[in-house]
Amino acid sequence: MSERRRKRRVWRTAVGYLGLVLGAAVILLGAALVVCGGLYVGERLRTGGGNDGERGEITGEPEKVPVEEEKTPVEEEKAPEEYVFGEPVEESGRVEDGWFDGAVFLGDSRTEGLELFGGLSHGDYYWHRGMSVFAADGEEHRYFDVGGEKVTLLEALAAKSYCAVYLMLGVNELGYPPESYERALGELVDRILEAQPEAVVYLQTMPPVNDRAARENGLPEYERCENVDRFNGIIVKTAEEKRVALLDTASCYRGEGGQLPEELTRDGVHFSFDGYTRWAEYLRTHVIDPERYFYWRDER
Repeated sequence: MSERRRKRRVWRTAVGYLGLVLGAAVILLGAALVVCGGLYVGERLRTGGGNDGERGEITGEPEKVPVEEEKTPVEEEKAPEEYVFGEPVEESGRVEDGWFDGAVFLGDSRTEGLELFGGLSHGDYYWHRGMSVFAADGEEHRYFDVGGEKVTLLEALAAKSYCAVYLMLGVNELGYPPESYERALGELVDRILEAQPEAVVYLQTMPPVNDRAARENGLPEYERCENVDRFNGIIVKTAEEKRVALLDTASCYRGEGGQLPEELTRDGVHFSFDGYTRWAEYLRTHVIDPERYFYWRDER
């Protein structure tokens, strides 16, 4: 083999090897470009970013649009049936006598008859013959025995907590000016509310008298139906202004001409036995729900 041919062969071999090396380098470079490109695209997909913070064609996860949660409607508390202060408590379901265990009855000799002859033995009674709104407090009016001590009506009332306070006073005040009675009754109700803030306070209208029987039995001239009606108007007004319950006790005693029927009285003012049981039955069937009372009392 000539020298020239040998050199050419060596040259070709070297070029072949160089081609293989260059080919391998190109393949490696291409692979590197593919990997880098993949990483770049992945980052774009993850961030959804573009140049200068702008969004590119390739975006990441779609932006979440906040969805307002559906609110479950809350039912408003239903108000109890309205009670209009100054209007008589309507007839209710009849309660058992045990309901009155937490009640107290304040009054005069008529309340005495309710305790003795009405058949309503539950609850506490504080009555005094001749009792009036002018004698609810003061040293000279310690008529009641509580814990072995003589106390006034208001002191007796404050000795324990009650769920209901029943007040009927007015017959012994009929000889006084109506404005004096109104002022003293309002002050007494204020004191009762202060002493028993958690109790339902009932103001009771006074039953009528029988004018003829009262005159025949020598009772004072001022103890007549006309005066009773006038003072009952004050009781109604006070119940409205002080926002306490009103019991129209008088309604179950009004007979012909608004008079107390003779068969229900023994002297024109005080009741017969049947008269007192009638009163007790009226109380059993005219009770206001405390929740209703306090809801509307607080609603101003």
